[in-house]
Formats: sequence, structure tokens, C-alpha cells
Amino acid sequence: MARSLAMVAMALLGAVLPVVVARRQRRIAEPLAPVLLGLELARLAEHLRHVEEGNQPNQAERLAASTLAYDLALRDYCRSVDLPVPEGHGTLSRSQRFELESALLASGHDW
Repeated sequence: MARSLAMVAMALLGAVLPVVVARRQRRIAEPLAPVLLGLELARLAEHLRHVEEGNQPNQAERLAASTLAYDLALRDYCRSVDLPVPEGHGTLSRSQRFELESALLASGHDW
């Protein structure tokens, strides 16, 4: 019994070791260029308008998810051009969203 448990443990270690090595060798993802973040923000803004005007089931959930995606992309865009971003990772308030969009526009960025 103990011998079979040892064999199982060795087999598991042999299977897990390559995964651990591969994870350690993975390159860190480089940040996206501001131009790409602007394109993504434009795409998400269009999607958000489509959800607001649409008549699909679960509209409230779709709107919440779309708004969160837009807000996260807006934060990423602002960070990429060195604009201050509010703390947190959730949905922005209307005033926070307006301030970030205004700051982007004032610094010559649009989407």
C-alpha cells in the first residue's frame, strides 16, 4: 500500500513539475498601446449604446456588465497616458466617468 502511494506521489510530481516550470518561464505581458486602448474603448462605448437601446432579455445584467467593461477599459486608457485614476476596480460613478473622459479629451485623446 505504501509503495503504491509513493508511486502515485511520484507520478503526480512528474506531471506537475513541467507545469510549474512553464509558469515560471512565462513572459510578463506588455501593456497595450494607448491607441489600442482607445479602439477598445470606442468598441465598448458602441456596445454599451447597443445594449441600452436594445430589447434583449436580461437587459439590466447586460448593461451592468457592459458598463463595468467600459469603466475598466477607461481606467486602463487613462493609466496608459499617465492620467490619475480613482482607486478600486468596480464600476465608476457617473461623475468619475465624466471626469476621466474629460481628462482624456483635454489631453488630446479621443475614442
